[in-house]
Amino acid sequence: MARGLFALCASALLSLTGAAAAPAGTPGRWTSIVSGANAPTSSQELGVARTSDGRLNVAWSAGLAAVHATPITAAGQVGSSTTIVSGWSLGADPTLLAESGGLRAFFAAVIPIEGLVTSTASSSAGPWTAPALVENAEFARGRTAGVTRGPDGTVLETWYSVGDIVVHRGLSPGGAATISSGGTNARPDIVTDASGAVFVAWCEFGGGVQGVLVRRIDPGSASPVGSQTQLPGSTTPASGGTQASCVLESEVSRREPMTARPGGGVFVAGTSGYPSLTRVLVWRLDSSGEVAATSVVASAKAVSYSEPAIAAAPNGRIWVAWLEPVGAGKRIVARRSNRAGTVFGAPVRRAAPAGGSIGTVNLSAQNDRVDALAIIQGSGGSSLQHTQLLPGLSLVRTRLVRRRGGTAAVTFRVLDAGDGVAGARVQAAGRTALSGANGTATLVLRRGGVATAAKTGYVGASARFACCR
Repeated sequence: MARGLFALCASALLSLTGAAAAPAGTPGRWTSIVSGANAPTSSQELGVARTSDGRLNVAWSAGLAAVHATPITAAGQVGSSTTIVSGWSLGADPTLLAESGGLRAFFAAVIPIEGLVTSTASSSAGPWTAPALVENAEFARGRTAGVTRGPDGTVLETWYSVGDIVVHRGLSPGGAATISSGGTNARPDIVTDASGAVFVAWCEFGGGVQGVLVRRIDPGSASPVGSQTQLPGSTTPASGGTQASCVLESEVSRREPMTARPGGGVFVAGTSGYPSLTRVLVWRLDSSGEVAATSVVASAKAVSYSEPAIAAAPNGRIWVAWLEPVGAGKRIVARRSNRAGTVFGAPVRRAAPAGGSIGTVNLSAQNDRVDALAIIQGSGGSSLQHTQLLPGLSLVRTRLVRRRGGTAAVTFRVLDAGDGVAGARVQAAGRTALSGANGTATLVLRRGGVATAAKTGYVGASARFACCR
């Protein structure tokens, strides 16, 4: 499951050369960022951060010997890639953090610097500063770090050691704190919520309290506050004991999917079930770290889901995505919440490019769409690709009033995560109406069938209905 901790790459990869910008990976279209020898594989994690100019930035490691980065505009235009380091021996994958002056990258290295290191640039187009050591203790040289900025602006990093979850404060070595020990801990990530509270989520399996665990952190000392919380549904009784679903989700090189909502609340995504992952859950935590709500965003008896991802939009909406089997491969399924983050809308699906299968997915949400970064496995090897997804509409029949002459006034409601959508075009049996302020539209019909709803900026919906006898 885990990638080799001290795996070294004997030969340095060539730096990526600046190339003309690729076509936009807009909704319905994939754009390749990198393929071949410089591409990450499905066992790897990506560094993802959106800067204040609206650009999405992605960083990845190539062959544990180089770290590259590229920008993507809000419209989906992929820019030229740059090299942060090349010819190194890396221990894990990079993490990106947006700063007022641009970007900061973190990655674990063995040679020529041993430990967690950092480099900065005004944008992912570079140039990048020479890497500086952040921490060289507690296996920092071999783990993919999670990073956040505390309420006072100080950076906090987290990674897993041998059975421990470690948090480090600042950019200078020393002072790393262990916040959980015992069992087998992996895949931590860290976020700061709107109130300034800091939380770490991770996967624990193979002993101790298993499942997805969350703990609040004192941002001033990196030490734990209170006790850890086990997220309900993240374990399943099996084989006479308890099994953690998260151990089956993905490689330990990745981070536990979590995000902080701008309007408040921390959200964690995960799977449930064992040995088949038959549900995808989203947990909402309040500012004290208690579970405020659990949403089941996918459930099926005969389907095994994998690789959940989550992101918060600036307007407070939450996007969650996961992979589901299709044919011999996998495709993305995603749902967007309402502005309060309490109700999730209709699922939308995105298949892999022709001849490929999606291995992992990372998200970054905008107000009207979500950017998806996927590692694709194909016959020619792996590639890193980008696309955008639009939210899905729902259509329900709410009322039917029979009239003389065999007709009926049929009222439909168009919804976006439970909220009415105005201005949607509703069609059925050759009749058309636009939905009003509350999302309703009424058609006078003679027969039942299939109604559809469409509006720019959404994936359309359909619903079969009976009428009029």
